[in-house]
Amino acid sequence: MTRSRPALELKGRMLPITRVRVLEADPAGVRAQLAEMVRQMPQAVKGMAVVIDSDLDADLAALLAAFREVGIQPLAVSEGPLADAARGIGLPVVSKDNGKAAAAAPAARPVAPPPEPVIVAAARKPAKVVADPIRSGQQVYAEDCDLIVLNTVSPGAEVIADGCIHIYGKLAGRALAGVKGDESARVFCRKLDAELIAIAGIYAVAEQIKAGPVNEPALAWLDGGRLKIEAHKI
Repeated sequence: MTRSRPALELKGRMLPITRVRVLEADPAGVRAQLAEMVRQMPQAVKGMAVVIDSDLDADLAALLAAFREVGIQPLAVSEGPLADAARGIGLPVVSKDNGKAAAAAPAARPVAPPPEPVIVAAARKPAKVVADPIRSGQQVYAEDCDLIVLNTVSPGAEVIADGCIHIYGKLAGRALAGVKGDESARVFCRKLDAELIAIAGIYAVAEQIKAGPVNEPALAWLDGGRLKIEAHKI
């Protein structure tokens, strides 16, 4: 029987993937930190796609269980001590350098060069603008766009955006930018006194933030995978 329509269609698309580096081979410690992440930024954690990177011979099964319990989706493991265990359960193993799948054997020379994949970035919508104060217990989410708050974000309130966050009042609650993995996202605020700031899943809590420009205009961004918060006029 001849099919009138193809069964598959291949399209290139950039997907947000977070690389999680395991620093301690202690399942209890991993679970405790994940629980704290869920408490601090549930919107960013749930559904997060990750590649597990480790130089330690950790218990891969325990790590996978801990991530999946909180809604994190492990997609692959980096080359290293966990690679053999990953291959044993059918989990992909990728290169530490570029995230591409590690080749099991040299590829045969193609007869003709394959066409370049077309990378289609997700469309970004116009910024979501909120004029009213965001009060304790409220949560505002800007999906596929930046968020602009023209007023204050009170303690206990939460502002979330797939893009950048601009706050033209005091940030006293939580601000989570780039929650779908956009590491170029930034958080701007006119007056910083935040409970938490996160960008692409990398976060700082109040105790860490208070070491920076408290009650001043500030900017938060990622630099080489590290969250930086500095004074910055807006």
